[in-house]
Amino acid sequence: MAKEKDSGALNHSMALVRKASPARPTTLHDIPDKLLKIILLYLLTSPHWLVRAAATCKRWRRIVVERHFFMCNIPATNPSSLVAGHYHNHASPVNGRRLIFVPSSPVLAVNSHHFSLDFLPGGGSRSWEIVDSHHTLLLLVKKKTGRSHRCFPDLLVCEPITRRCQLIPRVEKMKYHPCIGVFLDMHGRRGAITWDGRAIDTMSSFRVVCVLYHEFTGVSGNIGTAKAVVFEEGWRRKRGWSVRQQHKPQIHLHGVESLHFIGRAAFSLFWAMEDDSSSLLAYNFRWSNEFVIVPLPDHVRGSAWRAIDINNSSSVHVVCLQGDNLRIFAARTYDSTDWELQKSLQLMEATRGLAGHKDEYFCGSTKIVSTSMSSIVFSLAEETWLFSIDFETMEVAKCTYKAHSSACVAYPCELPWLPALRACIVRCSRSGRGRCSDICIC
Repeated sequence: MAKEKDSGALNHSMALVRKASPARPTTLHDIPDKLLKIILLYLLTSPHWLVRAAATCKRWRRIVVERHFFMCNIPATNPSSLVAGHYHNHASPVNGRRLIFVPSSPVLAVNSHHFSLDFLPGGGSRSWEIVDSHHTLLLLVKKKTGRSHRCFPDLLVCEPITRRCQLIPRVEKMKYHPCIGVFLDMHGRRGAITWDGRAIDTMSSFRVVCVLYHEFTGVSGNIGTAKAVVFEEGWRRKRGWSVRQQHKPQIHLHGVESLHFIGRAAFSLFWAMEDDSSSLLAYNFRWSNEFVIVPLPDHVRGSAWRAIDINNSSSVHVVCLQGDNLRIFAARTYDSTDWELQKSLQLMEATRGLAGHKDEYFCGSTKIVSTSMSSIVFSLAEETWLFSIDFETMEVAKCTYKAHSSACVAYPCELPWLPALRACIVRCSRSGRGRCSDICIC
């Protein structure tokens, strides 16, 4: 009986000790996998954050590399966070014409060696010229001389980060048609995945749109129309060129030189026409696949134009420059006639605080050098003084990078998305001692 009392008193004292001892602090390791997975999904807005999270510990890496991780509802990705850098067709009196890559930000610590184009066939990168880019892919044309450079070009699509490329065959029956422009597009949205959670290979899901000029037979004045031929890779198991039929009345144009490409927005291509300053020529390559004339209201006029997509906006935006007056208009659809003024800015007044500013710079015409989804770069026609404007804040900044010139357009190249994480969650094959503790290539 005494023993039972002693044991009861002992148990009671131990229980008091347990109650008196402080509770263990809660850490990240106490979060269940389902909740941690939701938290990590919000890192998908930037691939850099996701890669760093996967390298934090074995548990986080295991969750990130699961094949069903990317099949959840992914938050919208900011496209600007995926841009690794920009390519330029650079001309130098010393080194000649060459393709150069400039990282978008030193913070990303992007190694330019991974974006080298020395793997291109047919004489290397000096034999090719970049004409378009989309996500991780570049579209290049073979350099030609003489009158042949205006005809159907030799085309190549490549992905620099994986060092893969594919030559695009020509349409033989149209090889002598003058080429208005060639453009690159992708099937589906960025980061599209298959039923089993795998990212769709961009090199097997692209399309090339080639816009040709077809001159009417027996009609004087070099009058003709535009035709679009599309090369599709992997779309519905098809591969090859197809001619897009124009069901609407044909559009009469006065030669290739009468059209000036001003950009792409909302899956559409836009041209300004010399003989009609009150309208734009548009071609939508996602839905209608037809050319249309887009009439502009009287208040939308300018000496320089750009059609652009702006971050986090589904509208079509047109940058209109008249003298030193910059205006940005927006419309819901590519063929809309209802254009609303979004923002405006007097360039001469806005740039007064920048180093090197002179009022006489604005006596001549101002040129639009390049545009992106977040900013636009200007240059003065007679000077090399460059400045940029941020679309969101309308802040003005001076540009110092030498590659920005009137003949140098920036072609953005993005990081792969969804990112391919080569993460080991099995026994390491290099050392053989337990599971691998780092993201490696073993």
